Amino acid sequence: MSDEERARWLDVRLGRRAIGALIAGAGSLLCALSAYLSWYGGRAPHDLPIRHLASTGAPGLADGYWTSVAAPLAVVGALGILGALVRFRFLLVLAWMVGVATLVLWGLMRVIGDATDATTGGVDAGSGVWVCAFGVLALLVGIIVMGPRKEEVDAPLSMFGDDE
Repeated sequence: MSDEERARWLDVRLGRRAIGALIAGAGSLLCALSAYLSWYGGRAPHDLPIRHLASTGAPGLADGYWTSVAAPLAVVGALGILGALVRFRFLLVLAWMVGVATLVLWGLMRVIGDATDATTGGVDAGSGVWVCAFGVLALLVGIIVMGPRKEEVDAPLSMFGDDE
C-alpha cells in the first residue's frame, strides 16, 4: 500500500472528529500518567497534598490518592477518555480546563514559594510537569482538530417565515 493510498484510507476511515478525539484522548492519558512522575523535588503528585495547589508551604504527604494533587489529573484522564469515546467536545474542553488550572495553580504556588523562601536556588520542575504540559497541549490540539459538528440538514428558508 503506497503512502497516498494509506493517507486516503485514513481520511475515509478516520474523519477529522475521530482523529481529533484520538489526539485528545492521548493527551488526557498523558496528563493522568504525569501523576506518577516526579514533579518537584523528586516527589510525584500522588505524594503531594492537594493544598499544594492553594498554598506555598504545604508540608507533609497526602492522606490518600483523592486528597493529593493527582486527583485533578485523574479527573482530566477520565473526562478526556469519556469525551474522546463519545466525541463530545464539551467534556474535552472541561478536561483541558481542569488540566490547565491544575498545572497553572501548581506552578504559581511553586514560583511564589520559591520567591518568598529564604533559601536560594529552588528545585527544578521534574519530568512529570513537562509530560502534563505536553498532554494539555495535545488535548487542546485534539479539540481544535475535532472542530464543530457538521450540520446534517439544511433547513429551507421558508421555514423561518421569510416573505416570498
